[in-house]
Amino acid sequence: MQNHLFLSNDYFDITIYQYGREQCKAHHTFGPAMRSHYLIHCILSGKGIYQTGTRNHSASYQLCQGQAFLIEPNYIVHYSADGEDPWEYIWIEFDGLKAREFIHQAGLSQEHPIFHTAGQTSEEVFAPLCHMLEHPDLLPAQTMGYAYLFFGSLMKHSATAKPAPANDIKKFYVQSTADYIETHYMEDITIENIAGYLGLNRSYFSKLFKKMTGKSPQEFLIAYRIHKSCEYLRSTDLTIADIAGQVGYPNQFHFTRAFKSVMNLPPNEWRKRNHSG
Repeated sequence: MQNHLFLSNDYFDITIYQYGREQCKAHHTFGPAMRSHYLIHCILSGKGIYQTGTRNHSASYQLCQGQAFLIEPNYIVHYSADGEDPWEYIWIEFDGLKAREFIHQAGLSQEHPIFHTAGQTSEEVFAPLCHMLEHPDLLPAQTMGYAYLFFGSLMKHSATAKPAPANDIKKFYVQSTADYIETHYMEDITIENIAGYLGLNRSYFSKLFKKMTGKSPQEFLIAYRIHKSCEYLRSTDLTIADIAGQVGYPNQFHFTRAFKSVMNLPPNEWRKRNHSG
């Protein structure tokens, strides 16, 4: 199994958390459980079953080589490798301001989570992600370049692809929000601060941001702060309290609670697993 963390914090449109490759054993299973971010699994060989939903409303998909499946955050999913021909897949965990838009353009959603290629071979569609895995020494900007090629390939060659949305003032507001958070995340900022900076009513701003990105401004601010804190945890020996202060949390307890909600681990445990020292 290959597993690569991506800890560069300079990219808003798409935020990569990790990516990897796994040759599963027969009947290897995940779930039923939820994920905190988007994931896409691309099947290189073999077969398996992907299930979404609950007992009252669920769907099951028999999948094979050349297909991919989407996992949206905060939905219950379950997937299992075939008993005789278990799948090998590559996967990427991501989020960001454009994540929902990219997924939508590829024609994927919780209701329609399966990718089928239209014309292009799956090997060509999955190639940029494979390249990321085969070259772990890529610079962050290079890794992001291949990630964009991968998402572009999904959007262009999906059998269910949708037209790209037109640029408008709403996108400007979303990007301006990202710019503001990047500059002020370490301060005690509020959603009212951001809305005021944009000259918008707080309620209208929150609804607009949620509609465009799939998450509230507060959720995005928290996720950005936590992603920043991961760099400190991995590359420094600063205390948890000091790191909390560096990313806008004067209260360590509030920071720890927010960190666990995003990363599914408390900061001390995350540091033990990922510290580079």
